[in-house]
Order: sequence, then structure tokens, then C-alpha cells
Amino acid sequence: MDKVAWLSILPPLFTIAIAIWTKKIIPSLLIGLLLGSYLLNPTVSGGFETAVDQVVKTLTDKDSLQVLLFLYLFSGLIALIKKSGGIKAFSNLAEKHIESKKGVFFTVWALIPVTFIDCGFRVVGAGSITRSLAEKNKIAKERLAFMLNNTASPVVELIPIATTFVGFNVAIIGQGLQAAGVAENNSAYAVWLKAIPFEFFSIAVIVITFLSIFFQFKKSGSNTNETKSIKDNGGMKMDMAEDKPIIKPRVINLIVPLLSVILLSIFFFWFFGKDKPGNDSFISAISNTEPNRAMLVALFISIAISTIFYFFQKYSIKKMTADVISGGNEIITTLVILALAWPLAVVSQDLGLSIFIKQQVGNSMPAWSVPVSLFLLSGAVTYFIGSGWGAASLIMPLAIMLAVSVSSSIPLCVAAVITGGTFGDVSSPVAGMTNMSSNIAGADHSKYIKYLNPYNFMAAGIAGILFLIAAFIL
Repeated sequence: MDKVAWLSILPPLFTIAIAIWTKKIIPSLLIGLLLGSYLLNPTVSGGFETAVDQVVKTLTDKDSLQVLLFLYLFSGLIALIKKSGGIKAFSNLAEKHIESKKGVFFTVWALIPVTFIDCGFRVVGAGSITRSLAEKNKIAKERLAFMLNNTASPVVELIPIATTFVGFNVAIIGQGLQAAGVAENNSAYAVWLKAIPFEFFSIAVIVITFLSIFFQFKKSGSNTNETKSIKDNGGMKMDMAEDKPIIKPRVINLIVPLLSVILLSIFFFWFFGKDKPGNDSFISAISNTEPNRAMLVALFISIAISTIFYFFQKYSIKKMTADVISGGNEIITTLVILALAWPLAVVSQDLGLSIFIKQQVGNSMPAWSVPVSLFLLSGAVTYFIGSGWGAASLIMPLAIMLAVSVSSSIPLCVAAVITGGTFGDVSSPVAGMTNMSSNIAGADHSKYIKYLNPYNFMAAGIAGILFLIAAFIL
């Protein structure tokens, strides 16, 4: 295996190269998986057999199924919230009290506690509530889009409970720990908790975005721009259209499901971790829990509570079932990405990727250069393919193996991959989140990208410097 270990780098490299060239993540993952499978089993049908076996193995794994089911149902719950009119009711209430530009921007930030469960829901929910307020107060549409986008993914990824990012991040970190052979000594969720303080781009861009309320580095254009929808390239997405409520809009229709998810998630994070050895405090129990199981159980109960609550408001079970399925289908792209990215990582590992990294890359890269290199790689790949989740799925196994090989901090390297993907998500012209933000704000997409560049690239520069400093300290 040692002599041919260099072949193991070909599947992920080909996948990244094809994704950047075509800007299509799913076909790229499929080609990379087939390439790796044929290298493992070089017969006429061997590659297809190996690829199918790995995908089936992934889809029948308990932890993988929990992640996929959680993401699907979470998207379905978001659809129920939209259809219940909770967002519309909140918007109507806000319009009665907001009468200034700064008031509109503060409203965008104040909505984080009721829109943080998903970045797409955050943009659509907060955008639906504040768009008419922005027009009334003559706020440029690209400035509103910037405020919505930069308070979505960067904020959501820093919250370690009751969000769609929890299941996804724990899944790809767990895959990376297994590939590096250190899964037995490290909890994926605990590693992510330790990584959150090092997600420097997200922290920097949040601070810069808030300061932009008072100090604009770049003047925005007029408030009369129009936009055209640009197709999402993968990752989290939500429907751009504002759904017509099925029942009478009430603010409580937004509050009940959100509180259910948040409070039940906290409870089950503690409940599934409290009996494990050494977990003698609330924090230690949460840090060493079964996050995928806890989130899935909490979500099932939350959907049941929401269903009963909406049923008594004349929202039929038949219609709710259809809407949950419709909402879940919106995230199918992400589920397919995961179902292909995980087997790709396994195939690359079977080819000897960890051996190659340890013998070749690990001996040539100084430990201090690894985190910033991973941040730049993750940011660049996401910028070109438009999917932070797609890029993270590809890079995370490599990142953790590299961190172990050069004795770099695993949480720091994990943070570099995650926050690098966030940079691409909120900055790339082809990213689903940037398109979603310009769409919901009614902004011209090209003018919006020009407006955000100085802010986001400044935050990326600050993050790069901080990764270098942190690498020398840790």
C-alpha cells in the first residue's frame, strides 16, 4: 500500500478540480468516488460495485442515517413554520414599531433568536420581515442583502445546539476522525465545541457587519435595483418565495416550534450524556453526548407538538404532511452531497490517504502553516463551487489527517475548514446563500457582490492572520 499510496490523493483532487471547473458538486463527487473505486477494484464492473457498496454502507450506518433524517425533517419543520404564518405575523408587528434605518438594521440582528436554526431560514425569515421596512426607510437593497447574509451562516455555525449545522458538522468531523484513526479518543461534538472559538472569519465578519451599521466602508447604490434568481449550487437552501399562510398568521406560530426545538435539544443533549462515565456536570454531559440522536429525538417531539398546535388552528394533518415532505425535499441536494462525500472519504482512506499524508505532506509542511492553508483552501474551493457544505465534506477528512500527521491542533484545523467554507458561502457570486440574500432583498446581484467584497475580504484577511498566530500559540 505504501508504494501506491500516492494514488489515494487522486480521487479528492479530481473531485475538487472538476467541481471548480464545472461548479457542479454532485457530478464531481460521483466522478471522484468512481475513480477511487476503480483504483481499489480495477475490473470492468469493479469500480461500480465498490462505489455502490460504499454508498449502501453509508446509508445503512446508524449515525449517517440519523444525520440525513434530521436534516430532512428539520427542513420540513421550517416549511411548517413558514406555512403557519408565523413569519408574516412577526413582520406585521415589526412594521408598526420600526421607523428608522438603524431601527431596521437592529431588527435584523434582534431576529437572530427566532431565526437562527438554519441559515436559509434565517435569510428568508428575517428578509421577509424587514424588506418592506427597508423600502419604507429608503435602505439600499444590496445593503439589506449584505446584512441578512452576514448574519446567517456566520452566526448559525457558531451555535452548537438546535441548528442544522450541528448534525452536519458532527458528521463530517466524525468522518475525519475515523479517517485519521483517532475517533476512539475524540468525540466529534467535543472537537467542534473546542473549534468554535477559532472560527475566526465568522467572528470577524460578524463584528465588521455590526460596525457597518454605523460606519460604511463602501457606499451602497440606489434602492431601485431589481434582481434575477440564480440557481443554487448545493448546500442549504430554502424556497425564495414567501409562502401564503395556510392558517391565520400569529406570532405564536413562530415561537412555539422554535422554543420546542431549542428547549428539547438542550434537554436531550444533557439526557443522553448524563450517564456516561466522567460526565458529572451539565457542561461535560452536553460535551460528550450523542448529538445526532439527541437532535433527532428533540426534532421528532417538536414536530409532534407543532402538528398538534397547528391542527387546532384548522391546519389539516394531510396538508401538514405534504408540506413537511415538500420542505424536506428542498434539502435533497445536501443529502446527496453527504451520501457521496462520505463514501469518497472512505475509498480514499482505503487507498492509503493517511499514509500518503503522513509520509509526504506531513514531512514537508510545518505545523504552523497547516491551519491557515486549510482556511485558504476551504475558502477558495467554496468560492468557486458555491457550496460551503460541499467543500467541507471534501476537505475535512484531509484536514484532520493532516493535523494529526504534523501534530497541529485538531480543533484549530477543523475551525479553519468550517469558517473557510463560510467565507465562500457569504462571498461567492455563485453561492446559494449570496443569491438567496440578493433575491429576498430585491437587490441587483452583481452590485451586491461589489458592495460586500471590501467587508468580507477584510474579515478573511483578519482570519488568516489570527490562524497564523493561533498556530504558533497552540
